[in-house]
Amino acid sequence: MASTMLGDEMMTWLVTGLALAAVCVPATQGLRTALCAWSATRRVSFEELQSGKVDRAGASEPLALLMLRVLQKSLREGEREGQPSDFVYDATRQYVINEYEHHYARLITMYASLLPPIGFIGTTGGMLILFLSMHLADDSLELGALAIALTSSVFALMAYAGLEAMKIRVYSRLLDALRDVEALYQKADAKREQAAGKPAKLSGAAA
Repeated sequence: MASTMLGDEMMTWLVTGLALAAVCVPATQGLRTALCAWSATRRVSFEELQSGKVDRAGASEPLALLMLRVLQKSLREGEREGQPSDFVYDATRQYVINEYEHHYARLITMYASLLPPIGFIGTTGGMLILFLSMHLADDSLELGALAIALTSSVFALMAYAGLEAMKIRVYSRLLDALRDVEALYQKADAKREQAAGKPAKLSGAAA
């Protein structure tokens, strides 16, 4: 009797471990990508934005600095071609968001999308094994089937919800970082317009 209970417990833990291992592969990859995105969307201080360098090195370059560098280059080229600065800013902002989507958001979504099918496969397989165990009247097999049917779905849904929640939080961090660049751009644009307007006022007064 004791050996039977021990065998049932071992079967349950073994199947639970297999279900957890199947979920851990995409969940770990998605979490690694989310952590890289967390580093890339960190906010940069005003002094660091002005200098174009960060004091602390990270796993990846902050997207705020990428936007600032691309914006400065685009504004110089836009002035020669006569393009409005607001148009250049909007295009640069969209470029940085596309970079975020390509390198981070899509990967997190793909890894997260693998988790519900894995949970469904585990549940379906567990139910098939459960029917087989009922036919064979095997209690240990029945417990293992119930374990894989329940734990695979629970682990998969928890990991899926965690990755999606982290993706939402990372996107919020990205918007905050881009707002800092926007504030710096608006200050520089106001100074540029003010400097461009002063000579006109002086020449009008002299006339």
